Amino acid sequence: DVYKRQAVAGSGAGAINLSFPIGARYNALGEAGTALSQDATAMWWNPGGLAFLPQRPKDHDVHVMQSSLAEGLADDIGLYWLGYAAPMGSTGAFGAYFNYLDMGDQQATDENGVPKGLFSSYMFAFGANYGVRVTKNVGVGLGVKYFRDKLSDDSVIQDPQGGGSGDSFGVDLGILWKVPSLRSNIGFAVANLGPDIKHVDADQSDPMPRKATIGIAFSLYHSEYMGLLLVGDYLAPLYKWDNDKEDYGFGLDTAQEEFGYGVEWNYLRSLFVRFGYKSAAYGDIRDTTFGFGVDMNRWVGQAITFDFASVPQARGLPKVSRLSVGYRF
Repeated sequence: DVYKRQAVAGSGAGAINLSFPIGARYNALGEAGTALSQDATAMWWNPGGLAFLPQRPKDHDVHVMQSSLAEGLADDIGLYWLGYAAPMGSTGAFGAYFNYLDMGDQQATDENGVPKGLFSSYMFAFGANYGVRVTKNVGVGLGVKYFRDKLSDDSVIQDPQGGGSGDSFGVDLGILWKVPSLRSNIGFAVANLGPDIKHVDADQSDPMPRKATIGIAFSLYHSEYMGLLLVGDYLAPLYKWDNDKEDYGFGLDTAQEEFGYGVEWNYLRSLFVRFGYKSAAYGDIRDTTFGFGVDMNRWVGQAITFDFASVPQARGLPKVSRLSVGYRF
């Protein structure tokens, strides 16, 4: 129905399950994490961040996230992400993940609008990443992924060539630079570099959600008891409409830019409160984000984290909730 189409709409690209930010912590911070993420979620934000995983006291990381995408409108739409990362030697780390977007059941109709029954739609991707420190403070990373969707049953679209499903692959690259003298991290990443997703034929294809992102994270205040962190990201798509070809081509589309920034306050590195702001040309988003988190390590001796975020999806649609659970060991 119309609400489902709004809830999972993309900005011209396909594989929209790869466009929703992973990790409730970073979602609450204005959807900014390119220079901050150094756990399993770095496989979405910046694979260069994985390189610093071996420096953590507990250097194996599991992360699970669930997100509704149309609360109160289409409750059968949901995004799910599971990732695991582990060290490989003292200077590198390897990770793998699975991403699944359940778009629920759809009503099929014939050319006369007569109902023909229900069918399900979904998208998924799985991938692997490797990050390595090339110097003490610089990490680089590489990721590869496979994507597949099922938008409808072939019998529903009534095309002899089929076309209800499509697939593609993508490559991610990233670098994270730590600058201790400035108490800052700087990150840069490009993601989803891959061929178009073809449905039926080349004229009915969608680009992968290619993008370039630059980010910064700054430790404004840190003491034994409290800390205050500032982050910011700038994103621009790497696919651009070509009027001559009447199709999307490769290019930096600054007209569809996005930026987000946020602040995180923590007490004893155990309790976290987060606020942010997100602006995106597509969806006409100009809205705040917020969230909170708890790290149980201090109290139960197990590094289990729970994080919540409330984020905007598009103007006119309600905010949605994202929940993350992490475990370090």
